[in-house]
Amino acid sequence: MDFKLFKNKLILFIIISLTVGCFDAPAINQNYNFDLVSVINFEKITDHVNKPGSGQIMEDNISFMFMKNGFNVSQLNNNKTVINLNNKGKKTLTLSCTLTDYTDRETILIPYRLEDKGTIETTITQSSASSGSEKNALATTSTTTTTDGGSIQESGKIEYTQARVGVILKIKDEETGLLVWTHSYWYSGIELSSTTQICAKNSVGLISKLFNN
Repeated sequence: MDFKLFKNKLILFIIISLTVGCFDAPAINQNYNFDLVSVINFEKITDHVNKPGSGQIMEDNISFMFMKNGFNVSQLNNNKTVINLNNKGKKTLTLSCTLTDYTDRETILIPYRLEDKGTIETTITQSSASSGSEKNALATTSTTTTTDGGSIQESGKIEYTQARVGVILKIKDEETGLLVWTHSYWYSGIELSSTTQICAKNSVGLISKLFNN
């Protein structure tokens, strides 16, 4: 076995396994008419306890993703962020985001052992002799077996870092307080900034489906 090739494949598998998330469908109030919404007020995001400044980072990423999805985003002098949908609707929604996880560079060690169980080679030889009568027919079989013991290679450990971001998103009608949409999920990646951006992209992608933008 090519131990170097095996190690490279193992590292690739770990990297692919890291970039995963728990991503269920959001809860939606099916009776709410989202076509009547003209504005979404985006509330300030509180920092996660493990990372000062994480709230602003997530807020900036979500605002950026709204713009990429074709929404008009305004950042007012009072640090309030407003997403403008259209001029026809009269309703205003409020979007809030809670960071449930914001972990940077969590070190993970994966020990592994390569085991070669050896090989077995078997040779079978058959012969027959006949004197003209089936009763006197003879058959012989010989078997040759070659076995090597194999080997076990103890390796070091694969060390890498993992980032993880989790969010709870809520959208409510500002006038009535009615909760019209909510979602909760987490995402893991190798690097924190890209993981945060993917979380924001997933969030805005789902929210944009509520409106005919």
